[in-house]
Amino acid sequence: MSKTVRLVFLASLVLNVLLLGVVIGRLPREVGFGRQQRLEQALKDLPEPTQTRFREKFKLMRAAGDPQMDQIRVAREETLRILSADPFDEAAYDRHVSQIDDLQLQMFKKMGQTVKEIAKELSPEERRLFAKILRRPPPPPG
Repeated sequence: MSKTVRLVFLASLVLNVLLLGVVIGRLPREVGFGRQQRLEQALKDLPEPTQTRFREKFKLMRAAGDPQMDQIRVAREETLRILSADPFDEAAYDRHVSQIDDLQLQMFKKMGQTVKEIAKELSPEERRLFAKILRRPPPPPG
């Protein structure tokens, strides 16, 4: 294989991996219906004031991560633009990947802090329910 063909193949491979990451990264937001459905299912047997309180807490959690999610989305788009540009700017690509990592870390720290603040306000029984709702469902068999 010539050097050019190998370079094009490698670039195509990296682009496909990044695009897969973008698709998978967006999947939890698009599959949010399942998460919302689980929340509603878990709350249905609780008294209305408790349901309202839990919905407000989950709204706070989402709001804590939204600014970083928007910034991550922008940084991913820019990373893909850099990846497809000619000539390839390796340093800019590395900076943007590092920026995405930093933003994700900030988002998880902020959401973790929000979860802790919420948990301090809940009774032990409510904390167990909160943890149950936060748990990811097991992957489907097969």
